[in-house]
Amino acid sequence: MFGKVDMEDALAGTVFAASAFVTNGIASISILGNDLGAAVWTVQGTPITFAFLLTVVALATAYATNRVNESHGQNYELNTDLAEIVRGSATVETYLALATLTLVLVTGFNVLGAQDFVAGSVAIGLVVVALEAAGYYVVSYLG
Repeated sequence: MFGKVDMEDALAGTVFAASAFVTNGIASISILGNDLGAAVWTVQGTPITFAFLLTVVALATAYATNRVNESHGQNYELNTDLAEIVRGSATVETYLALATLTLVLVTGFNVLGAQDFVAGSVAIGLVVVALEAAGYYVVSYLG
């Protein structure tokens, strides 16, 4: 719902935050004896963890469940025109979603050792988790 965090967003937000803590090396969480930080797949030496997959699914859920508020006709739109994005004329939601998604993907795929860098310091890890969580809730609220 536009301008409001509803039940779906709150539940997905809890999953997002918990899995972001695991992905960024701040916490270790096991559910029914399964470690969320364990690799589900390994692609070209890069482990894809269950926590990372949950983070991406929760972010996609926030976007998908908040597309349109039919009662007020307000629409949550992301610009896909690269020219508008580069020019700076895209919507705020576009830049916010891109920044949050980029941060999640860079740390999740350990691009240029980003995940190792973040996990190496608790302070940096907490800042990254806070930025990711803030991005999630703003995407959720705007939707």
